[in-house]
Order: sequence, then C-alpha cells, then structure tokens
Amino acid sequence: MTDRDAMSRRTMLLGGAALAGAALPSGQRAAAAGRAEAITVALPGNLETLDPHQFRSILTGSVLACAVETLLTRDVATMELKPSLATAWRNLDPLTWEFTLRQGVKFHNGEVFDARSVKFSIERIIDSPLNTLGKTVWPPSFGQSVEIVDPYTVRIHTRLPDPLVPNRLAAESLNMAPPKALAEMKDKYVSNSLIGTGPYKFAEYTIGRQVVMQANPDYWGEQPATPKVVWAIIADPATRVAALQRGTTDVVVNLTYALIAGVKQSAGLAVYSVLGSIIQGILLNANQTPALHDLRVRQALNYAIDRDAIINNLFLGLGKAANGVVASQVEYAIDPGSYGYHPDKARALLAQAGFKDGLELTLWQSNDRYDLGVEAAQAIAGFFEDVGVHTNLQLLDWGQFNARAGRTQFKDALHYGFVNGVWDPDYVMQRVLPSYPTFRYYDAPEALQKDLQRYSSTFDKAERAKIAAASQQTLHDQACWVFLYQTNENFGMKQGVQGFRMRPDHMIVVRDAYVEV
Repeated sequence: MTDRDAMSRRTMLLGGAALAGAALPSGQRAAAAGRAEAITVALPGNLETLDPHQFRSILTGSVLACAVETLLTRDVATMELKPSLATAWRNLDPLTWEFTLRQGVKFHNGEVFDARSVKFSIERIIDSPLNTLGKTVWPPSFGQSVEIVDPYTVRIHTRLPDPLVPNRLAAESLNMAPPKALAEMKDKYVSNSLIGTGPYKFAEYTIGRQVVMQANPDYWGEQPATPKVVWAIIADPATRVAALQRGTTDVVVNLTYALIAGVKQSAGLAVYSVLGSIIQGILLNANQTPALHDLRVRQALNYAIDRDAIINNLFLGLGKAANGVVASQVEYAIDPGSYGYHPDKARALLAQAGFKDGLELTLWQSNDRYDLGVEAAQAIAGFFEDVGVHTNLQLLDWGQFNARAGRTQFKDALHYGFVNGVWDPDYVMQRVLPSYPTFRYYDAPEALQKDLQRYSSTFDKAERAKIAAASQQTLHDQACWVFLYQTNENFGMKQGVQGFRMRPDHMIVVRDAYVEV
C-alpha cells in the first residue's frame, strides 16, 4: 500500500472529523487539539549558515532539518535506518547501490524532487570545492558517482566496496537540495535562503534573535505536531533559563549543569536529560611524542584517572565511563572492559618505562566547547600530577582548537569528543590508519590496520560484528587514547512540552513536539 493509499484509508476511517480538521488552518487545528500554535526552543548561538551542506554543528543541522531532508533517516529512539525521500534501497554488487525515490514530493519552491535532485545534491556535497561536512561522513576517496536510471531510481557507484552507503545517506549533512534553484550556487555558499522538502518551510532568520519555521501545508508526509517552530537565540545560559521561567520560551538547549537544580526547583518546569553518544577521550600523540609511543605510558595514563569521580562530582552523575573509542549506543559497539582507577599501577608502569622521576606532558583543551570542559581538564591534569605526570594545561577557543586538532598540530595530548557521523565503529576506528587524512595522532599496529581495512569493505553483518569487536578490543588494549566518558545532554522545558526528543546521535527532533495548553 502506498503512502497516498494509507492516507486516504485513514481519512475514510476517521470520516467527517478528519475532513473537517483538514479544512481548518493549521493554527486552528492546533488550538482544537489543545496545543499552542508555536513551540519556542532557545539556542545558545546563531546558526552557522542556512546552506544545507555547509554547516558543521549538530545544532545548526537540527534547525535546518526542519526544512531539509535526507534520502534515509533514523528512528528517534532506536536509530534504525528508515525510508525518507528514498522508499527502498538494495545492494546490487560491492560497488553499486540502488535507491528507489519517493514520488509526489516537491521542494518548497515547487520543484519536483526526483533523481536529478539526488545527483545534484551528492555532487554538490562531495565533488564541489565547498568545505562540506559530508566530505567527512563520505570521503571523496570512495569515488562516488550517481547514475540516473529513471526519474525515480538512482544507482550510486563507489570506487571501493562500501557497505555504509545507506548509513552515509542518512547522515544529517547529506540533505537533498533543489537543482534548479541552486544551479548557480553549486560551487558557492548559500546565505539567504533554505529550500527543502521537509515538514516546515523556512520563514525568517534574524541574526542574534530568532529563526522561524512554518508548517509546510504541502508536505508529503504527516503534518508536524505544531504549526510553527521558533528557535530563539539567547547566548547566555542563565538568560535562557530566565526566559524559560518567565514563560517566553518552552525549551532550553544546552542547559548547563550549574543551572539544572534551579530548573528542577521551578514550578511547572522539568529537566530532560539523555545520554549523548559523543565519545570523549584524551587523544595521545604517539606519533610525535616519544614517551607516548611506549604502551606502558599510555596504559599508565588510563589507570591514572578516576572517571567516576569526575562524572559524579562535576557532571552530577549524568554520564557514564567510556572504555573504548565507540559510544555504547552505536551499532557493533562492545564494552572492552574498564582500566579503572589504579594510581599505583600507573606509577609502576611509568617507572618501568623509565619515568620514575616524572614525565612532562602538555594537555590541550578548548575553553568554550564543552560545559565544564575546562574544569574536567583541570581535574584530569590533577590526576596525572598525582602519578608523576607534570601537566601543562593549554586552552584555546573552539575555532582555533578544532582546526589545529584535525590537522594533527597538537603535540602530546588533547581532549576531544567525536560524534559518530555514520553510526558505525568504522567512523572512529578509521582514524588510526596511517592513510587517514586528519587526526593522525596514533597509528595502529600493522595487523590491526589490515583488520580495519577488511572491516571497511565487509558487507556480511555477522562478520562485521566480529571484526568490529576484535578491533575495538585491540584499540582498548593498546590504549590508543585515554578513554574518558560519555555525558548527558540536558534540556530545560515546560512540563506541558510533549514529543521533544534528542536522537542518540544528538540531532534534536521537533516535528513531533508541541506544547499543551
């Protein structure tokens, strides 16, 4: 049964009530359902861009996702791959995937979504000179090309066998764009419009104030729960909470740990807290710092830190220790076991490695990326000092820090957190291969390199799970990082807010969100 047939069947079953409801303007339908006509979500800063392919942050991606869509999507709770603008997909051979496209879909400007849209969008993301996030999710080295089979069928050919093509097409950066409207912007930056196929249409962006999205009456799927979404831009954390307490905003993003108690104690407010999948660790530059090339030193640094103390005392217990390079929620993730907190073991290993009298280490951290990130780095430096590792903590703003981190410009050690862009261990594990272009701090042993290369081209799920488990265990045993933790993402909201969710990959989903009135 097609989507249109299902919609018609629902209408017939509901009878006159459904027809009458459909005839009402969206605001009146919301009022009739006991819902506010808008939901206001407070963000900590401006959008990076309105370009559907040029953003880097998950918050910008979440806002844009109201209006733009990908070929595949993921279940909000389970992260299972689901149809979106593609209704079906299959692997024809190791180098070819075929996708059947949804028919009857139009972009907000009236353009028809079809195979030309897919070809244009993927080429703009991967093949253009633009600095797109999609090139990280789907490296150009895979040699993607899009073949138009017919108006609603495309085949994607890769130079290398790639079992993760569907995963990549579900990433928030692989948005479909209208080829006619953006014809002259294929290699240029779009700054003043946002045209997609999504449940909301872009209505307004006032820098420093707000982004407004209005429900798309011609949306191919079910109408969103609220006619309007307002993303209010309020930089100061305390001011965001004050707006929530006054009732001028419904949800606060990036609720800081220091303000959680105040929200919990405020009448009519609640805290929504969910474990994030950003896997945080101390990346160790074993390639350039001789001491860190010694396995015993890397293991010592892992034994030196009391992760539970940091989680409980700094993060209010809202998180969990990480024992490897892959977040616990990600497909094929395993728990390779904890190093635990054993400072005596750390001192003994350092002595065996020739550092009985101490070791000098520089630890780099961003001063504005993570809530309590600086305090956590200070605590980690303190734990290192306790076992004889004299630590020089250096801070940089996120822009400088991130640029240098990706270019492998930090000697010794740096704190970093990875969001898994394809929801597979491959996304993080590939970074220990000598061929990987960024974050080259630790090169895997030759045997592991072969396993990781084999993993990247293996389609059989049982075999993938086996290789992924063995590789994660090896990276843990080799102490490629100092493994730290995953922390919760925290939101303040009115108790009447329903359906607001953060997916495990940190995408904020508002299409089902509404405010009870």
